[in-house]
Parts: sequence; C-alpha cells; structure tokens
Amino acid sequence: MSKKGSFMFIKNDKIKAVYCHRNAQLEGLGKRVVRMLRYFDREELDALFDYLIPVDEDTPMTKEQIEAYKEYMPEQCWKEDLDWTTALIYTKDPTQPIMDGFPYFVDYAGFLPSWRNRYRYMINLDTNTFQVAKAGLEIIGQESEEFFKEVEYPDSIVPYVLGAWPLDAIPDDWMEQCKEKWAHSVIRCSPEDGIVIDANRFDSDFEGQRTYSKIKYYIGIEGY
Repeated sequence: MSKKGSFMFIKNDKIKAVYCHRNAQLEGLGKRVVRMLRYFDREELDALFDYLIPVDEDTPMTKEQIEAYKEYMPEQCWKEDLDWTTALIYTKDPTQPIMDGFPYFVDYAGFLPSWRNRYRYMINLDTNTFQVAKAGLEIIGQESEEFFKEVEYPDSIVPYVLGAWPLDAIPDDWMEQCKEKWAHSVIRCSPEDGIVIDANRFDSDFEGQRTYSKIKYYIGIEGY
C-alpha cells in the first residue's frame, strides 16, 4: 500500500514542501526526516532552507539534473529523458538528495491540504520545532487512494498533531510517543444530522460508521 506524504521547511513564514510518493508513515519517511534533522545542526538547517531551489514539476530536467538524480532511483526506472514526475514517483528516499546537497526540489506546497497527503512532517525554523501529524485519508482510516462516489468528502480535514519537539531535542522514542497518542486519540465528527459525536477510534459504534455514509466532517482535535 502506497502511503503518500510530505515534509516541509518553514522559515520567515515561507514554506518549502517536499513530496513523498510512498512509505510516508512514521517507520518510513518519518524516520528519514528525523535522521536528516540529526544530521544537520541548527545553523546548517537555516542555510539549507536558503540553498534549496524550488522547481515546477512540468519544467524539463537538465542533463546535469538527470545524471545527478540517477543514484536516488532504482536503476531500472532511470532513463536519459527523465522528467520530474517520474523522478518523484520512483525516488527511494526524498531526504537523501537534500542531505547530499542536491539543491533542486519540486515545489509541492499545493499538495499539503490534499486528502492523499496522509503524513505531514513540519520543520519550523521560525519556532525551532519539529511537528508530526496525520492527515487526510489516514485520519478516516481509508486505505484506498480512490475517491468513492458514494462518499461525501468534506472540502478539507484538519491534520491531527501526533507530536512536536524542539529541533535539537527530538527524543529517541518520538515514534512511540506518536503511536501512543494516536492509540488514545479521540476523533470529533459532525454527521449529516449536525450532531457532534466524540468517540474513541476503537469504539465499536464509531467503527461501524467507517462506511462514511453518515459522516460529513472529521475534525482532528489538535490540528494546525
């Protein structure tokens, strides 16, 4: 199952968002983002933000970019006329080009509110904070990436913050803390009849409504 997600840098209220096509869950992209944050010190993260150059997905890659990107994709997927869309799909680890000093990234800020953006990792250089959040389809427990006609999806869904720590003090058990919070989280939803329901995610009555047919809005209690 492909779980899409993103990680973003924020500095001076400006966002630079990087897309992850698969394995965005805590054990995948989450671990890689934390590894990256421990690789760079605080001053280097500031310099990194300024160093990163956003590109449009439809902009053709230069020969130099194509050749440099070869090591970040499975060998069988690389091609001499590589484009950014293909590169995004097959990138093995979206943090590695950044750690290696590859300056270009596809600007995916528009993807941040997407329902398919299941995990969001925010590196806020203004507040010196690393934040982990579940979002979109992951909150409502939908495994499929397909949007079903019989489901009335709301226009937006508030991400649910699983954890936040200073950039220089991310605990070793950050992942366990996130999982523990999610395991004991409460989802607030507004059904079509307008009555607000608070229910534990594992409550049998609430689980029975996973058909989504009666639920109009889902709201994470601690969103950003």
